[in-house]
Amino acid sequence: MPEDVKKGFYARFLGGFFLEYEGKRVVITKNMKQKSMQILAILLKAGQEGVTRKNLIEMLEWGGDSWERKLNNLRRHTYKLRSFIAEAGFPEGQYIQVAKGRYYFRLDCQVQTDTGEIDRLYREAKGQTDPEARESILWEICRLYRGEFLPSLVAEEWALVENAHYRSVYSRCVNELCRILKGRGDYPELLRLCSTASQIHPYDEWQAVQIDCLMASRRYQDAHQIRRQANQLFSKELGIAPFVGGEGKQECQKRPNAVDEEVMDEIITGLLEENVPKGAYRCDYPQFIDVYRFMVRMSERGQASLNLLLCTLQPAGGEPEGAGDLACQEVPWAGEFPEDKGGSQELVSHQVSLRQMERFGELLAGLIRENDVYTRCSLSQYLVLLANFGESKEPEVAERLRRGWKAFEEEEGLLVELEVQAVEVPNRKEAM
Repeated sequence: MPEDVKKGFYARFLGGFFLEYEGKRVVITKNMKQKSMQILAILLKAGQEGVTRKNLIEMLEWGGDSWERKLNNLRRHTYKLRSFIAEAGFPEGQYIQVAKGRYYFRLDCQVQTDTGEIDRLYREAKGQTDPEARESILWEICRLYRGEFLPSLVAEEWALVENAHYRSVYSRCVNELCRILKGRGDYPELLRLCSTASQIHPYDEWQAVQIDCLMASRRYQDAHQIRRQANQLFSKELGIAPFVGGEGKQECQKRPNAVDEEVMDEIITGLLEENVPKGAYRCDYPQFIDVYRFMVRMSERGQASLNLLLCTLQPAGGEPEGAGDLACQEVPWAGEFPEDKGGSQELVSHQVSLRQMERFGELLAGLIRENDVYTRCSLSQYLVLLANFGESKEPEVAERLRRGWKAFEEEEGLLVELEVQAVEVPNRKEAM
């Protein structure tokens, strides 16, 4: 609980639900999956802004019933919540208040939350021009973030939306702090930051930064241990091992210049693709950025011409949301703090399932060439880097792709919006 909060409630949502009143824990015995307890969580998070009746019903997903029945469900679960509050030892007062069609936890009492504080700090960071002040804000956001938003409600769409938003904020803050710390060579602090991040989100590959920090500090045995643990984790849970080396391989060398033939063989083996799939090369978006920047440098020397292709999936008959000029597209991780365009609402704006996106990704890999690179850049979009074809072939390529996924569109009831744009390679020599 923040030290400056002396009166009112404090609710923590990240990493698990936690509620305090004036520094004293309020014990919650009910299962948070119950609709009545979800109402409590939603209203606590909303604070003084409250939630409209319509939005509250939509968030609780009482689908298929008539509007009157949905209202009755809301009244019934609100009554259950009030009964629970009365029995749970909450301070005296009137809870779950309704005014002008909006629901509130309590109008006459202050409610602070970890998510609300993160949102406030995030807005402040966007407008902060002083580097030291900005870094301090980023650290505070990372301190407040303790994990997934209400982990017990991962199956609820409203909680999933919130989780995606705060996880994205945390990732951006950690990424920027990594650049700052690495720039000034503060590897101990960078190691502390990424060690915490890898504990909170072990599948986001923060272990790679941990290994870099340990190697830079000449802690080779520790680096190898982290690498080995990461290999075990990714191999067991995901069936992949993204880090060089693995079980039974030679330990990292104690002297940085002692690179012998066996070590080089290990590195080369780790760089090779295993069980090479057919079709184009697929990678995660952060790796796509590295590939893109490298290919742009190749283009500067006249060794490749590049085009960027954006595929946006949406329900057939709807207006495209997010398609358009590629220069205007904002994708997570592309910058330090890209402006939110609807933020996590994209999770619900495109009614495209995970199965449909994966099926389209497999189809796309077969339609483009093996030397092309593609990635899934949002919940409804794929981004492709096409190399070595001129502008005159753009219409031909676009038409071939549209023919290739026509049957997919008809079967899935989707429309695939296609945008192709040539990559303008800057002349860095002239800029210097």
